[in-house]
Amino acid sequence: MSTTSRAAIVLDAAGEVEIRSYEVPEPGPGEFVLKLELCGVCGTDAHVYQGRLPSIAFPALLGHEIVGTVAALGEGVTTDHRGRPVTVGDRVGVFPAASCGHCYQCQVRHRPANCPDRRPSYGFKSPVTNPPHLTGGFAEYLHAANTGTVFYRTDLRPEVAVLQEPMSVALHGIERGGVRLGSTVVVQGVGAIGLMAVVAARAAGASRVVAVGAPRARLELAKALGADAVVDIAEVGDVDERRRAVFDALDAPGADCVVGASGSPHAFMEAIGLVADGGVLAELGNFTDRGTVPFNPFSDLLKRDITIAGVYGAGPDMQRRYHDALLILERGGWPYDRVVSHRVPLERVGEALTALGGGFSLDGRDIVKLAIDPWA
Repeated sequence: MSTTSRAAIVLDAAGEVEIRSYEVPEPGPGEFVLKLELCGVCGTDAHVYQGRLPSIAFPALLGHEIVGTVAALGEGVTTDHRGRPVTVGDRVGVFPAASCGHCYQCQVRHRPANCPDRRPSYGFKSPVTNPPHLTGGFAEYLHAANTGTVFYRTDLRPEVAVLQEPMSVALHGIERGGVRLGSTVVVQGVGAIGLMAVVAARAAGASRVVAVGAPRARLELAKALGADAVVDIAEVGDVDERRRAVFDALDAPGADCVVGASGSPHAFMEAIGLVADGGVLAELGNFTDRGTVPFNPFSDLLKRDITIAGVYGAGPDMQRRYHDALLILERGGWPYDRVVSHRVPLERVGEALTALGGGFSLDGRDIVKLAIDPWA
């Protein structure tokens, strides 16, 4: 394409982030090039930065919550994943994972993550020493080199369209949790995925939703996005007292479904105590290895007849969930434009990753959702 792209490269775990430039290639058959508008910074990115995902080798180009405009289309790429025509300049959201779509794992078991021909997800290819280089969202351009990349055209504003990937994960959690008309739901953790879980629970017909977490700015937004009540862990520090506060907010001794979106092993054990007998804990926060906790199969599981459902990303049928996420966002009705609280340039990627993995504050304001704006 006779142009170059800057990219923020993480050199080592918890290490320096260096701005490098790469040639933007001409897209081959089945490929395309995207000019990035925004890329969300996920808690998983912060955990990867801290070296908690052994499959990632450094140097690495992170960023998987991707939205931008089409800069070039390779041969054969004429429509998005639902068959709508796409041209240069169209805004699209890109689903990070890629699989073949036709093998036994993809079609029969519906386990695309186990596809033997699965390519590295955007934002997770490592190391970045060999081409293709522009495989993550913390850059000015993305080279969508995975043939069959799932992407959808949208007219949503970038700060809303960038929520499509976290919404798809939240939908997986709500489905695994069996949330349906009349269900009571507790969402533990109010980062971007937790906030989207509040919306997804409402979309599924939940009768009461309680959000648990911090800081206050996130909890206020959880209420604006549909939570009936919130419990601030900064104000209610004792676990037993917090459980009573949640039960009072539910007006019941436990929820039909608890969505665990905090990413803490200790919070996982607390979440088990918030599930009603016969209910479900849909755990999606511990996406990387943060250690182990003591667990009693009798008292924590069998005696109470509860189900613990592991929710890994958008999961099986992930392309459908990604599409459904877009439909929910496009329907509107909630203040999605308030979720992205910070837009920072490539030069501040390291600072953003450190802030998200630590004190949840940047530039003197609570972080709700960080996004990288490569053109800022």
